[in-house]
Amino acid sequence: MAATSREQTAPAEDPFVVLHVGDLHLTGRSEANARDLAAILDQIGAITPRAFDFVYLPGDLAEDGTAPQYAILSAALDRHPDLPVRLIPGDHDRQHGCIEAFHAMFTTVAGSPRGGKHDPVGHSLPQPEDPREVSQYYYADTFSGVRCLFVDIVSAGFSRKGIGLDFRLGRPQTLWLSDQIAQAAASGTPCAIFVHAYPDDLREPDERLDIAGLIWNGNVRLVEMGHTHYNELAHDGRTLYAAARSVGQNEDGSVGYAVAAIDGPVTSWRFRALDRTPPFVLITSPADRRVATRPATDENSGMVRDGQGRIRVRAVVLSDREPQYCHCRVDFGPWITMVSQSARTFEAWAPWPAGARSLQVEAVDARWPGHGPDYVDTDEIEPARPSAPGEDEPSLPDKPGSDAFRLGPWLRKGVRGDQLGPNRAGRKW
Repeated sequence: MAATSREQTAPAEDPFVVLHVGDLHLTGRSEANARDLAAILDQIGAITPRAFDFVYLPGDLAEDGTAPQYAILSAALDRHPDLPVRLIPGDHDRQHGCIEAFHAMFTTVAGSPRGGKHDPVGHSLPQPEDPREVSQYYYADTFSGVRCLFVDIVSAGFSRKGIGLDFRLGRPQTLWLSDQIAQAAASGTPCAIFVHAYPDDLREPDERLDIAGLIWNGNVRLVEMGHTHYNELAHDGRTLYAAARSVGQNEDGSVGYAVAAIDGPVTSWRFRALDRTPPFVLITSPADRRVATRPATDENSGMVRDGQGRIRVRAVVLSDREPQYCHCRVDFGPWITMVSQSARTFEAWAPWPAGARSLQVEAVDARWPGHGPDYVDTDEIEPARPSAPGEDEPSLPDKPGSDAFRLGPWLRKGVRGDQLGPNRAGRKW
């Protein structure tokens, strides 16, 4: 029988949780990606209680940026009118040098209560011919104590079909981003950035380094991206860069969506495949060694022990109903029952002996037949060990804001590491 762990201390605040539905590339209502989008939103809409802050759509919503293609997304969203959504444009939303259809979509969704009531921002920006008034789609919100910055790297660019990518922020948005990051850092507020692509994909070298430097020096916790079309994690010692596979145009296994969390000092991420039954588990504390802030300490990796030598284990469980039970264990030790602390968090205090290596959290649904993978899910991490005394802060990478420091395969998190997509090693969609 599993032991039950309760600690006589006030529970921590709920973690910040975002669900990232990757590049849609919608074309026709009968296509697979349109059906997958509807199924993903149906699954997300069935999560109860709502254990996340919002659904993120990272651009490339429509393959050719046309109104009929956005109508497919509108119809899918209309089935879930209370679902909070945040969106930005991608390069395919500006195909043919035009972004008017995306503009209409943005003003409808982002301008509504479900989208935060945000409006496009107008600036006079350089263009291939003459400077002209350009709408940009950037804004900020705060969720669960995390400052979320939504960045538009497309509207200031010159991209047109057949010419290729041309990602730019423009000076007004760059100054806004710098101010937002600085304010969050000064107030000690965790900051997450939502953008279409790696900063290293920006066209201008100076802008590329400026944005990567802002992220590095501002200690931004998470940069969540689309564009790659495959799941990828890159960690530079301070910031986790996370790209989620696309819903359309992909060779990276099962379609689904990413789940990212910031829980106190810990950032975590895992991909949820659509073809898996509920529940879904994400360990939000402590930190895995691969994504822990360096140099690692007990404090910044969530490994502070109580008077009995135990660590606080926290996890988010996503399901269409309350799990029958959720429990955790260290290595192959006894299971410890986790207690529901809120609508989104399960928690336990687990002994962490010297030499321990892994931590598992498992959630089991009442529909589980007692065998097989359906209706049971496990997340597993290798908690960070304290860095050696005197270890220096990590230095700025040679290519900041890029995938140069990507982690490679991490199958338990849904990362295959083969970069199968149109922007690296896949087919030319």
